[in-house]
Amino acid sequence: MNINKLTTGVGGGTQSRNTEKTASAGSGAPKAPETKGSADAEVKISQQSKSIQQIEAEVAKMPDIDDAAVERIKGALANNEYKIDYERIAGQMIKFDGLMK
Repeated sequence: MNINKLTTGVGGGTQSRNTEKTASAGSGAPKAPETKGSADAEVKISQQSKSIQQIEAEVAKMPDIDDAAVERIKGALANNEYKIDYERIAGQMIKFDGLMK
């Protein structure tokens, strides 16, 4: 899942990290001291992060829209066979409202 298209900067625009550094450097703000990385540096990814990456990969493979379900519902609507369970919907709304409090 590409989250870059979901996150935007203030005002709806996007801004790269380099742009932010350039803007802050020009404002007279003191610079952070530069540190040199060592060749021995390691990056460890937690098990939770690995799980998230696997889930994102699986979601990316999924179709955006379940065409079979759309066609089934369209057919039911066209034939006036689509039944709505109002009590179930109301129960789910009440349950959701309880979660939001």
